[in-house]
Amino acid sequence: MRNWIYFLLLSLMSFSLSAEEEPMTQFDLANQYYEQGQFDSAIAGYQSLLAADYYSSDLHYNLANAYYKTNQIAPAILHYEKALKIEPGNEDAAYNLKLAQEKTIDRIESIPELFIYRWWKSIFNLFGVDQWAKLVYLFLIISIIGISAYLFLENLTFRKLGFYLALSCFGLGLLSWLMASRQNHYLSKVQYAIVMEPTVNINSSPSTGSSKLFVLHEGTKLKVEEEKDAWYKVSLPNGNKGWIKKAMIAEI
Repeated sequence: MRNWIYFLLLSLMSFSLSAEEEPMTQFDLANQYYEQGQFDSAIAGYQSLLAADYYSSDLHYNLANAYYKTNQIAPAILHYEKALKIEPGNEDAAYNLKLAQEKTIDRIESIPELFIYRWWKSIFNLFGVDQWAKLVYLFLIISIIGISAYLFLENLTFRKLGFYLALSCFGLGLLSWLMASRQNHYLSKVQYAIVMEPTVNINSSPSTGSSKLFVLHEGTKLKVEEEKDAWYKVSLPNGNKGWIKKAMIAEI
């Protein structure tokens, strides 16, 4: 009986390992295509991984690079943005995104942001949700160590040190939890999109017969504010708003 149990456990473990190795094998193969200059094959390989619900910052970054190499600027921008959405601190993706954006037609000035908002956003974008979650556990463990020192050590200096260490790490843990929660909300909610068509009209209402407010071009980033049937209400960094067909954009 034990032999059957061991056999079953080993089978489950080997199946789990093979399931993890398969996406990495496909990823490595797509990377080889990229290194050999076979960018279309690399794109197909990366896209097959996305279709299988496997995603990571590196996957989107490499796919964006392949699109950029084939002069497909809008898809390149889309996947650089997706890489940064998963890993805000990805400096290579941020740099390459700027290079890709320089090839777009639209130049849209942003409304100046308040200092406090810029400061908050810079902290928010330091890490992705996984990194913030790990910091929560780290600060929690340090807080427990500090509380233990305060409760059980006899030396008054060490007790005070443990108390303030626990208090400060508890506060940092709460901040990290808030950031992880906001990052998770950001990942799960559609907030931004990229124009994928060469030229699109932004309408005054969600109707084909409505008046055209302005024209945008591929690669432009939009904020999604509202959804109605086959339309999105979107806004630009300069404050302009209007309606666009869903089929014309891709969600980040």
